[in-house]
Amino acid sequence: MILRLWQYVANASLWIDEAALARNIIELSLPELFGSLYYAQVAPPAFLAVEKAAITLFGTSEYALRLFPIISGIGALFIFRAVARRILDGWSVVFAVGLFALGIPFIYAASQIKQYSSDIAAALLLLLVALDLHTPGIRKDRMVLMVLLAAALVWISQTALFVLAGIIVAFLVLYWKGDVRDRRFLITALSLWSVSAAAAALHAHSNLNDLDRQYFQAFWRAGFMPFPPERVRDIVWIPEQLIWVFGAFGTGLGHMHGGLNYRWSPVFTAVMFYGLWSLWRSRRDAALFLTFPVLAVLGASAAGIYPFTARLLAFVIPFFLLAVAAGAGQLVADLPQRLQFLTPVALAILGGSPFYAIATALPPSRIQHLRPALVDLAHHRQNGDAIYVYSGAALSFRYYASRLKLPEDDVSYGTCAIGKPRDYLEQLDRLRGKRRAWIVMTHEQQRGEREFILGYLNQIGRELDVVDIPSPTNHPTERASVHLYDLSGATPTIVGNTFPIPKTLQNPPPGLLKWGCYGITGGEPLTNSQPTP
Repeated sequence: MILRLWQYVANASLWIDEAALARNIIELSLPELFGSLYYAQVAPPAFLAVEKAAITLFGTSEYALRLFPIISGIGALFIFRAVARRILDGWSVVFAVGLFALGIPFIYAASQIKQYSSDIAAALLLLLVALDLHTPGIRKDRMVLMVLLAAALVWISQTALFVLAGIIVAFLVLYWKGDVRDRRFLITALSLWSVSAAAAALHAHSNLNDLDRQYFQAFWRAGFMPFPPERVRDIVWIPEQLIWVFGAFGTGLGHMHGGLNYRWSPVFTAVMFYGLWSLWRSRRDAALFLTFPVLAVLGASAAGIYPFTARLLAFVIPFFLLAVAAGAGQLVADLPQRLQFLTPVALAILGGSPFYAIATALPPSRIQHLRPALVDLAHHRQNGDAIYVYSGAALSFRYYASRLKLPEDDVSYGTCAIGKPRDYLEQLDRLRGKRRAWIVMTHEQQRGEREFILGYLNQIGRELDVVDIPSPTNHPTERASVHLYDLSGATPTIVGNTFPIPKTLQNPPPGLLKWGCYGITGGEPLTNSQPTP
């Protein structure tokens, strides 16, 4: 709880994805939120309704927008503990809760204005419902409430659709095996769940336009399972993704890439499978409830519906951790007497890796931390100052501009120009003659654009001041800065038409050229902007 609250209280600036969703939540009415969203955003209707209620009651601050995610993140701790107690026993319960409590994706998702945190809580609630419904002696009224809760969760979490689908299949297997006591009630529950899930899936599908769908598939292409496999590498795709779950999917976006950052991640993958096998022997229902939701996500990945990768996979990582805890307990129990001396070694690896991971990634994590630089701009701005906002910074800037009372008349928003870098120079040329021009930058769209833009400004003007907030991972996308330039004496012989373009900005990859600017609309009012590639 302290780790989650630490990150929440740190009040990191909104990065581009948060700013995009926040603008939808703030500027659209509740009925409009239940339709298609702007800026290539997708979110479940009940989540958006709760977010809308939060800002209506508490204002539009980052704390208010992140209130539901932090409540979900802390609540998930207690739900996970309840699930662990139903599946595991002895020290394995403590070990499992420790893995979840220290898990990097869960800590940072709890302070994101995205649905990742509530997705995790919803997945665990569904798992808890399934385990309790399969427990002998459960009261009828409690069963009814749990069935209704599970039916409702697919409206607050779209990924709950996969978890619920897996649980439905698991119950059908148990029914087929004769391991179900109240079959009539089960059939009623499964029917209700299927209807609710189908309706939620239809709503999600209808609100995703074709361009958004193509963009998501292009952006997350590495997370779609190659099926049928055509190359040798395709065969090892699943093991590779599972190893990355316990390791790292990438270095960008601070600690939001999705992996647990464990050392010896292949060891954890092997222990997870050992745990599933041990549960299959002792708690077949638990093994089915843990396995089939993951298989449902893999099936969606193979069908090109949902990627099995990075932060989008955070909602099923708790399932993996429960299997790891089961495997660790069984592994220690199965060691022969002559190999008992290896127990401390096994526990050091399995317990030390999570502690090492969080020790090297303690909160707070701030990516695209633009707010302090904008506060400095607002404090030192003078009447008549020009403000130029780089296209990648537009969404975050517009959120903070109104809060800092920055005048809209002085602001010019740059357009994204991947593949046409001279367009950036033309935009900057409009500032020539200005004695004071502020340049706002974050979320570099293409590596090298920042240096290209600032290099040109340094040729045509003189930098007076800068507030530069580097990335915690030294990733250029995560850096934020505000620069003050004097362009009143701009050299007329230096023009954008002849300024050299670095090789890094020439001939961008086709995917980046097509989709690199998608969802960024510059500074146009939300109600007048349509997402275009």
